[in-house]
Amino acid sequence: MNSVCKFSVRRIGNLLSLNLIKSPTATLVYRNQQGLRNLRNINTLNNSDSPKLFNYHLPNNKKFYGSNLRYSTTTSKPQPTPPKNFKETVKNRNVGPFSWKGLVIFILTGLGLLAYFKNEKKKVLEKRPFELLNQDGKLVTDKDLLGKFLLVYFGFTHCPDICPEELDKMSKVIDIINNEKEFGGNVLTPIFISCDPNRDTVEVVREYIRDFHEDMVGLTGSHEQISKVAKSYRVYYSQPPQLQPGDEYLVDHSIFIYLMNPDGEFVDAYGKNVDAEQTASSIVNHVKDFLERGGVIKKEEIK
Repeated sequence: MNSVCKFSVRRIGNLLSLNLIKSPTATLVYRNQQGLRNLRNINTLNNSDSPKLFNYHLPNNKKFYGSNLRYSTTTSKPQPTPPKNFKETVKNRNVGPFSWKGLVIFILTGLGLLAYFKNEKKKVLEKRPFELLNQDGKLVTDKDLLGKFLLVYFGFTHCPDICPEELDKMSKVIDIINNEKEFGGNVLTPIFISCDPNRDTVEVVREYIRDFHEDMVGLTGSHEQISKVAKSYRVYYSQPPQLQPGDEYLVDHSIFIYLMNPDGEFVDAYGKNVDAEQTASSIVNHVKDFLERGGVIKKEEIK
Protein backbone atom coordinates (compact mmCIF):
# COMPACT_ATOMS: atom_id res chain seq x y z
CA MET A 1 0.00 0.00 0.00
CA ASN A 2 2.88 2.38 0.86
CA SER A 3 4.59 1.70 -2.50
CA VAL A 4 1.37 2.57 -4.29
CA CYS A 5 1.13 5.90 -2.41
CA LYS A 6 4.75 6.83 -3.25
CA PHE A 7 4.27 5.89 -6.88
CA SER A 8 1.07 7.91 -7.13
CA VAL A 9 2.65 11.05 -5.71
CA ARG A 10 5.74 10.71 -7.88
CA ARG A 11 3.55 10.07 -10.90
CA ILE A 12 1.53 13.21 -10.26
CA GLY A 13 4.72 15.27 -10.10
CA ASN A 14 5.93 14.00 -13.42
CA LEU A 15 2.63 14.62 -15.09
CA LEU A 16 2.42 18.14 -13.71
CA SER A 17 5.87 18.95 -15.00
CA LEU A 18 4.70 17.95 -18.48
CA ASN A 19 1.46 19.99 -18.06
CA LEU A 20 -0.54 16.87 -18.79
CA ILE A 21 -2.72 17.12 -15.71
CA LYS A 22 -4.44 20.44 -15.12
CA SER A 23 -6.88 19.29 -12.43
CA PRO A 24 -7.00 21.63 -9.39
CA THR A 25 -7.45 18.64 -7.18
CA ALA A 26 -4.31 16.95 -8.45
CA THR A 27 -2.35 20.18 -8.01
CA LEU A 28 -3.52 20.44 -4.36
CA VAL A 29 -2.39 16.88 -3.72
CA TYR A 30 1.03 17.55 -5.15
CA ARG A 31 1.56 20.74 -3.14
CA ASN A 32 0.59 19.04 0.10
CA GLN A 33 2.55 15.87 -0.40
CA GLN A 34 4.38 16.37 2.96
CA GLY A 35 1.10 16.65 4.86
CA LEU A 36 -0.50 13.82 2.95
CA ARG A 37 2.07 11.37 4.24
CA ASN A 38 0.25 11.41 7.58
CA LEU A 39 -3.15 10.80 6.11
CA ARG A 40 -4.66 7.35 5.91
CA ASN A 41 -7.12 5.54 3.73
CA ILE A 42 -5.80 6.80 0.35
CA ASN A 43 -7.66 4.64 -2.11
CA THR A 44 -7.10 5.79 -5.64
CA LEU A 45 -6.11 8.59 -7.95
CA ASN A 46 -8.62 10.19 -10.25
CA ASN A 47 -7.46 12.87 -12.63
CA SER A 48 -11.01 14.02 -13.23
CA ASP A 49 -12.36 17.27 -11.73
CA SER A 50 -14.19 15.45 -8.96
CA PRO A 51 -13.55 17.02 -5.50
CA LYS A 52 -13.60 13.55 -3.89
CA LEU A 53 -10.08 12.51 -4.91
CA PHE A 54 -9.24 10.89 -1.56
CA ASN A 55 -11.32 9.23 1.10
CA TYR A 56 -9.85 10.71 4.30
CA HIS A 57 -11.27 11.92 7.60
CA LEU A 58 -10.36 15.09 9.47
CA PRO A 59 -11.86 16.63 12.67
CA ASN A 60 -14.61 19.12 12.01
CA ASN A 61 -12.56 22.09 13.26
CA LYS A 62 -9.46 21.39 11.06
CA LYS A 63 -8.76 22.97 7.66
CA PHE A 64 -6.03 22.90 5.02
CA TYR A 65 -4.31 26.15 4.10
CA GLY A 66 -1.50 25.67 1.58
CA SER A 67 1.04 23.20 2.96
CA ASN A 68 0.18 23.67 6.66
CA LEU A 69 -2.45 21.94 8.82
CA ARG A 70 -4.25 24.57 10.93
CA TYR A 71 -6.97 24.56 13.60
CA SER A 72 -10.00 26.81 13.81
CA THR A 73 -10.33 28.62 17.16
CA THR A 74 -13.30 30.85 16.41
CA THR A 75 -15.53 29.42 19.21
CA SER A 76 -15.21 32.22 21.85
CA LYS A 77 -18.29 34.22 22.86
CA PRO A 78 -18.66 37.83 21.64
CA GLN A 79 -17.50 40.42 24.14
CA PRO A 80 -20.14 42.77 25.63
CA THR A 81 -20.23 46.29 24.30
CA PRO A 82 -18.67 48.70 26.84
CA PRO A 83 -20.80 51.61 28.11
CA LYS A 84 -20.73 54.69 25.99
CA ASN A 85 -19.92 57.11 28.78
CA PHE A 86 -19.03 57.33 32.48
CA LYS A 87 -22.56 58.23 33.60
CA GLU A 88 -23.93 55.05 32.09
CA THR A 89 -21.20 53.08 33.92
CA VAL A 90 -22.07 54.63 37.28
CA LYS A 91 -25.78 54.16 36.70
CA ASN A 92 -25.41 50.42 36.09
CA ARG A 93 -22.83 49.82 38.83
CA ASN A 94 -23.78 48.39 42.25
CA VAL A 95 -22.45 49.98 45.43
CA GLY A 96 -21.10 47.10 47.52
CA PRO A 97 -23.94 44.70 48.33
CA PHE A 98 -26.53 47.41 47.56
CA SER A 99 -27.85 48.89 44.37
CA TRP A 100 -28.49 52.62 44.22
CA LYS A 101 -32.19 51.95 44.68
CA GLY A 102 -31.50 49.79 47.75
CA LEU A 103 -29.19 52.46 49.19
CA VAL A 104 -31.90 55.13 48.85
CA ILE A 105 -34.45 52.86 50.55
CA PHE A 106 -31.96 52.14 53.34
CA ILE A 107 -31.35 55.86 53.97
CA LEU A 108 -35.07 56.69 53.96
CA THR A 109 -35.76 53.84 56.39
CA GLY A 110 -33.03 55.10 58.72
CA LEU A 111 -34.47 58.62 58.68
CA GLY A 112 -37.92 57.22 59.43
CA LEU A 113 -36.64 55.23 62.41
CA LEU A 114 -34.76 58.28 63.70
CA ALA A 115 -37.93 60.36 63.60
CA TYR A 116 -39.87 57.58 65.32
CA PHE A 117 -37.38 57.27 68.19
CA LYS A 118 -37.25 61.04 68.66
CA ASN A 119 -41.02 61.07 68.94
CA GLU A 120 -40.96 58.18 71.43
CA LYS A 121 -38.31 59.94 73.49
CA LYS A 122 -40.48 63.04 73.57
CA LYS A 123 -43.38 60.95 74.88
CA VAL A 124 -41.17 59.40 77.54
CA LEU A 125 -40.05 62.82 78.74
CA GLU A 126 -43.63 63.89 79.26
CA LYS A 127 -44.78 64.38 82.83
CA ARG A 128 -46.54 61.53 84.64
CA PRO A 129 -49.54 63.02 86.50
CA PHE A 130 -51.43 61.23 89.25
CA GLU A 131 -54.08 61.89 91.88
CA LEU A 132 -54.19 59.30 94.69
CA LEU A 133 -54.60 58.94 98.45
CA ASN A 134 -51.49 58.65 100.60
CA GLN A 135 -51.06 56.44 103.69
CA ASP A 136 -52.71 59.14 105.81
CA GLY A 137 -55.80 59.38 103.62
CA LYS A 138 -54.76 62.72 102.12
CA LEU A 139 -55.29 63.42 98.44
CA VAL A 140 -51.88 63.78 96.76
CA THR A 141 -51.12 64.81 93.17
CA ASP A 142 -47.88 64.76 91.22
CA LYS A 143 -47.60 68.53 91.69
CA ASP A 144 -47.43 68.07 95.47
CA LEU A 145 -44.23 66.03 95.06
CA LEU A 146 -42.38 68.39 92.73
CA GLY A 147 -38.99 69.66 93.87
CA LYS A 148 -37.24 66.34 94.53
CA PHE A 149 -36.24 63.25 92.62
CA LEU A 150 -38.76 60.44 92.98
CA LEU A 151 -38.34 56.67 92.87
CA VAL A 152 -41.72 55.18 91.93
CA TYR A 153 -42.64 51.49 92.20
CA PHE A 154 -45.96 49.78 91.36
CA GLY A 155 -46.85 46.68 93.40
CA PHE A 156 -49.33 45.21 95.90
CA THR A 157 -49.14 44.48 99.61
CA HIS A 158 -49.98 40.76 99.28
CA CYS A 159 -47.03 40.14 96.95
CA PRO A 160 -45.07 37.19 98.40
CA ASP A 161 -41.53 37.96 97.29
CA ILE A 162 -40.85 40.27 94.31
CA CYS A 163 -42.41 43.44 95.72
CA PRO A 164 -40.64 43.15 99.12
CA GLU A 165 -37.32 42.54 97.35
CA GLU A 166 -37.73 45.56 95.08
CA LEU A 167 -38.83 47.82 97.94
CA ASP A 168 -35.84 46.70 100.02
CA LYS A 169 -33.58 47.56 97.09
CA MET A 170 -35.27 50.92 96.70
CA SER A 171 -34.74 51.65 100.43
CA LYS A 172 -31.01 50.97 100.07
CA VAL A 173 -30.82 53.31 97.11
CA ILE A 174 -32.56 56.05 99.11
CA ASP A 175 -29.99 55.77 101.90
CA ILE A 176 -27.06 55.84 99.48
CA ILE A 177 -28.28 58.91 97.58
CA ASN A 178 -29.55 60.92 100.54
CA ASN A 179 -26.27 60.39 102.40
CA GLU A 180 -24.27 61.90 99.55
CA LYS A 181 -22.63 64.98 101.08
CA GLU A 182 -22.21 66.48 97.62
CA PHE A 183 -25.97 66.95 97.32
CA GLY A 184 -26.38 68.47 100.77
CA GLY A 185 -29.32 66.49 102.14
CA ASN A 186 -32.40 64.55 101.08
CA VAL A 187 -32.86 64.76 97.33
CA LEU A 188 -34.75 61.51 96.68
CA THR A 189 -38.19 60.31 97.85
CA PRO A 190 -39.46 56.68 97.50
CA ILE A 191 -43.03 56.20 96.25
CA PHE A 192 -45.07 52.97 96.46
CA ILE A 193 -48.24 52.87 94.32
CA SER A 194 -50.64 49.98 94.81
CA CYS A 195 -52.12 48.21 91.78
CA ASP A 196 -54.54 46.16 93.94
CA PRO A 197 -57.31 48.59 94.99
CA ASN A 198 -59.59 45.72 96.11
CA ARG A 199 -57.41 44.89 99.12
CA ASP A 200 -54.93 47.77 99.47
CA THR A 201 -56.86 50.31 101.46
CA VAL A 202 -55.25 53.35 103.07
CA GLU A 203 -54.80 51.50 106.36
CA VAL A 204 -53.29 48.38 104.71
CA VAL A 205 -50.81 50.50 102.73
CA ARG A 206 -49.81 52.45 105.83
CA GLU A 207 -48.94 49.27 107.74
CA TYR A 208 -47.14 47.80 104.76
CA ILE A 209 -44.67 50.61 104.01
CA ARG A 210 -43.54 50.80 107.68
CA ASP A 211 -41.45 47.68 107.07
CA PHE A 212 -39.27 49.39 104.48
CA HIS A 213 -38.26 53.05 104.77
CA GLU A 214 -39.40 55.90 106.98
CA ASP A 215 -39.46 58.32 104.06
CA MET A 216 -41.57 56.09 101.84
CA VAL A 217 -44.89 57.45 100.60
CA GLY A 218 -47.68 54.90 99.99
CA LEU A 219 -50.42 55.70 97.48
CA THR A 220 -53.68 53.94 96.61
CA GLY A 221 -57.07 54.82 95.16
CA SER A 222 -59.98 53.59 93.10
CA HIS A 223 -59.73 51.31 90.06
CA GLU A 224 -60.16 54.28 87.74
CA GLN A 225 -57.47 56.37 89.49
CA ILE A 226 -54.89 53.59 89.58
CA SER A 227 -55.62 52.58 85.99
CA LYS A 228 -55.02 56.16 84.85
CA VAL A 229 -51.72 56.45 86.72
CA ALA A 230 -50.50 53.05 85.48
CA LYS A 231 -51.32 54.03 81.92
CA SER A 232 -49.36 57.29 82.20
CA TYR A 233 -46.30 55.35 83.44
CA ARG A 234 -46.90 52.60 80.84
CA VAL A 235 -47.19 50.02 83.61
CA TYR A 236 -48.93 46.72 82.96
CA TYR A 237 -50.97 45.04 85.68
CA SER A 238 -53.73 42.42 85.65
CA GLN A 239 -55.99 40.81 88.23
CA PRO A 240 -57.74 37.43 87.83
CA PRO A 241 -61.30 37.75 86.46
CA GLN A 242 -64.48 36.99 88.41
CA LEU A 243 -63.02 37.46 91.87
CA GLN A 244 -65.19 36.80 94.89
CA PRO A 245 -64.84 38.58 98.26
CA GLY A 246 -62.17 36.87 100.36
CA ASP A 247 -60.46 35.15 97.40
CA GLU A 248 -56.67 34.91 97.53
CA TYR A 249 -54.95 35.94 94.30
CA LEU A 250 -51.82 37.46 92.83
CA VAL A 251 -51.59 40.55 90.66
CA ASP A 252 -49.44 40.32 87.55
CA HIS A 253 -47.58 43.60 87.01
CA SER A 254 -44.47 45.26 85.54
CA ILE A 255 -41.35 45.14 87.70
CA PHE A 256 -39.63 48.51 87.26
CA ILE A 257 -38.47 51.34 89.49
CA TYR A 258 -39.02 54.68 87.77
CA LEU A 259 -36.85 57.75 88.35
CA MET A 260 -38.55 61.16 88.02
CA ASN A 261 -36.69 64.47 88.26
CA PRO A 262 -37.80 67.45 90.43
CA ASP A 263 -39.68 68.92 87.46
CA GLY A 264 -41.88 65.82 87.24
CA GLU A 265 -40.21 64.45 84.08
CA PHE A 266 -39.32 60.83 83.51
CA VAL A 267 -35.54 60.22 83.62
CA ASP A 268 -34.82 56.48 83.81
CA ALA A 269 -36.16 53.03 84.72
CA TYR A 270 -34.43 50.15 86.53
CA GLY A 271 -35.41 46.51 86.19
CA LYS A 272 -35.15 43.61 88.57
CA ASN A 273 -31.71 42.65 87.24
CA VAL A 274 -30.16 45.99 88.34
CA ASP A 275 -28.93 45.92 91.95
CA ALA A 276 -28.99 48.76 94.51
CA GLU A 277 -25.40 49.90 93.92
CA GLN A 278 -25.84 50.07 90.14
CA THR A 279 -29.12 51.94 90.52
CA ALA A 280 -27.60 54.41 92.96
CA SER A 281 -24.61 55.06 90.70
CA SER A 282 -26.92 55.84 87.80
CA ILE A 283 -29.07 58.16 89.90
CA VAL A 284 -26.01 60.07 91.15
CA ASN A 285 -25.08 60.82 87.54
CA HIS A 286 -28.62 61.96 86.75
CA VAL A 287 -28.70 64.25 89.81
CA LYS A 288 -25.33 65.80 88.87
CA ASP A 289 -26.50 66.36 85.32
CA PHE A 290 -29.71 67.98 86.54
CA LEU A 291 -27.82 70.37 88.83
CA GLU A 292 -25.26 71.23 86.12
CA ARG A 293 -28.10 72.25 83.84
CA GLY A 294 -29.32 74.71 86.47
CA GLY A 295 -31.94 72.49 88.09
CA VAL A 296 -33.10 73.20 91.63
CA ILE A 297 -33.84 70.60 94.35
CA LYS A 298 -35.93 71.46 97.41
CA LYS A 299 -34.15 70.86 100.69
CA GLU A 300 -37.14 70.42 102.96
CA GLU A 301 -38.33 66.86 103.53
CA ILE A 302 -41.55 65.90 101.80
CA LYS A 303 -44.05 63.79 103.73
